[in-house]
Amino acid sequence: MSERTEDLGVACERSRRSFLTASAAFAALAGQRFSLTCRASEPERVAKGKLSVQPAVERMVQINDSQIVQLQPISPDFPTTIVQAIATDPRGEVVAVAGDDHAIRIYDASRLKLVATLQGHTDLIQTLDFDRAGNRLVSAGNDGQLILWDRNSAYRIVQRMSGTPALACVRFSPDGQELAAVGFENKVYLIGRTKREDQPQATCDCTDLRSVDYRDDGKLLAVAGRSGDLHLFDRNTSALLGDYQIHTGRIHDLRFNDASPVVVSVGEDGCVTMFDTEIKQPVRRINVTTGKLFSVCILDDQHLAVAGSNNVTWIVNASSGKTVEKLSGHTGSIAALASTGNFLFSGGYDTTLRRWELTGLKAVRDRIAERSNPIDR
Repeated sequence: MSERTEDLGVACERSRRSFLTASAAFAALAGQRFSLTCRASEPERVAKGKLSVQPAVERMVQINDSQIVQLQPISPDFPTTIVQAIATDPRGEVVAVAGDDHAIRIYDASRLKLVATLQGHTDLIQTLDFDRAGNRLVSAGNDGQLILWDRNSAYRIVQRMSGTPALACVRFSPDGQELAAVGFENKVYLIGRTKREDQPQATCDCTDLRSVDYRDDGKLLAVAGRSGDLHLFDRNTSALLGDYQIHTGRIHDLRFNDASPVVVSVGEDGCVTMFDTEIKQPVRRINVTTGKLFSVCILDDQHLAVAGSNNVTWIVNASSGKTVEKLSGHTGSIAALASTGNFLFSGGYDTTLRRWELTGLKAVRDRIAERSNPIDR
């Protein structure tokens, strides 16, 4: 592990301890009506996953050069900038990238042109998420702030919640009326909800939660972290529905497959687990690597991308459990993945954002080349 990575780990632990004391205050704030509107000019809702109608491996065309963006720090206080979080909007137009220089960069997804730099955080940004209409972006991290940005007004900050604990993951609900947030403790904060405001949080026995996601029908929340257990909650009542051991180490990321009860998770055991939340049983476990997996991205009904400490991204067929492709190029751990349309984005500790065009993998292997001179942004 590099000195840079070790320093980041120390910083995260320091922030975690500092902000744990703020959790009680945050619970009170979460019970207030955190407005999730900003919809005056909202277009017709775009359903997640509807932009990609073909399987990913049949969408992949060769590109002459894979695109690499070398992130440039916004301040001399940061000699380099790691990528910690990536989010793509459902319209397939932009990709948001955040890291340890406390800034969020908005890129045009097709041209990788920087269109905006958002400043408002004062510490490491751990998580980003767009709502399903693609109009609102939420960000949070180690600085005790949860910020809502309005894309329709040049990403103006429309709401800021301060005094939160350090947050590892924040997700919009499918209907856009609520946010679920977790981070380094055993509480799931439900923000903006209109029901049961006397109980704006749910709890489990895992004291270090790292990821949360809503099932597509909006009725269930899946949460996971250090214990390796999957925790399922009823969204409306906050009741814990069950704990299920699905990994042998910390779970770093989980995602629901759209229009499916199956949640996909990755963790430090190097495995992908698919768990059916209706029958309450694992349906597949795939051993991918002996290293740690930090991020998972659902590409289509059959394929997903996973990445972590081995500096590579694997494209995996979820049905067969086979690796379709191994994408190499990063020179440090990959912390985040996101996809939109034909593009897969990856970023991590080598301070680059990389865009892979997902075409032709079935017909021709070794399709993805790298540009020798990265683009500076």
